[in-house]
Amino acid sequence: MKLSLLDNGVDSLKATYNSLEDIKYLLEGVEHKVKDAILSLYHANEILLKLLLQQRAECLAFVDINAFMNAKEEIYKKGENNVFEAKPNLQTIGFTEAVRRLELLCDIEVCSRLKRSLEYLRKKRNQIMHYEIVLSEEEFKALVVKLSNCYEYTIRFFSRHIDNLGSLVEDARFELIEEEPDVEAMYDDTYTDFLAEMGEQ
Repeated sequence: MKLSLLDNGVDSLKATYNSLEDIKYLLEGVEHKVKDAILSLYHANEILLKLLLQQRAECLAFVDINAFMNAKEEIYKKGENNVFEAKPNLQTIGFTEAVRRLELLCDIEVCSRLKRSLEYLRKKRNQIMHYEIVLSEEEFKALVVKLSNCYEYTIRFFSRHIDNLGSLVEDARFELIEEEPDVEAMYDDTYTDFLAEMGEQ
């Protein structure tokens, strides 16, 4: 299995898109789709911001640059596959620091609407991840609208920095399912074989 930052972020964007599409048609069970969309959209943004940092200098995606360099040194010495194999306790930065580094170190301005909507989603995500969330019907409807808007801001922002993002999201989560065996045909063949054997006796 290999999931690059780009693959990972795009996969989460497609998961968000799928959840938002399902919300439009569901009469019941909308809550878990909204939960999925919140988690996947926040994750997509955090991962894709790290991708933009990695493209400039991989170390920018890590909390402690010295620890990252030590991990890189281990990779060269021991032939590990990645920095996390070399140093499992290595930490990457979160959303807020990623935005700060992009803007101050890479001169990439992150859309203020995207920042505000992600800050709102972060609070909802934290409630879901760490405790519970309680919303009135009105608040829930407002959340769904803000979620959809945030998805649009996300696509718009990252499309400026990632070639063919729309196509990548469209093609993501392609799954090929193994054909199920035709049990009836197998049963018929077995029964035919059985009759043939009986006829030979």
